[in-house]
Amino acid sequence: MDEDGLPIVGSGIDLTKVPAIQQKRTVAFLNQFVVHTVQFLNRFSTVCEEKLLALSLRIQQIETTLNILDAKLSSIPGLEDVKFEVSSSNVNSITNGAVAQAATDQQTAVSPQSGVSN
Repeated sequence: MDEDGLPIVGSGIDLTKVPAIQQKRTVAFLNQFVVHTVQFLNRFSTVCEEKLLALSLRIQQIETTLNILDAKLSSIPGLEDVKFEVSSSNVNSITNGAVAQAATDQQTAVSPQSGVSN
């Protein structure tokens, strides 16, 4: 026997004499579980939708900025023959969004100057 006085191997209770668990109580527990699970999933999906919406908005802003930048660069005469190469090590090493934005701004500032000097 353990410290509570219960046998280790089995309870030794005749289960035919034990009353059944109340069905109303079981149904109440099951309903509570389902309600809490559904509330959690609803909150989770709402948060995911909000984050996806914010990300979609940010992507649209970046696309708009890139289109404006492309239009500005295409309006400069003499840049048709300029080639711009980005090494893959630079792209892989930049992980922070602010650093990526600063690097993009720096590269765009450098590329027209190098094109004009050529």
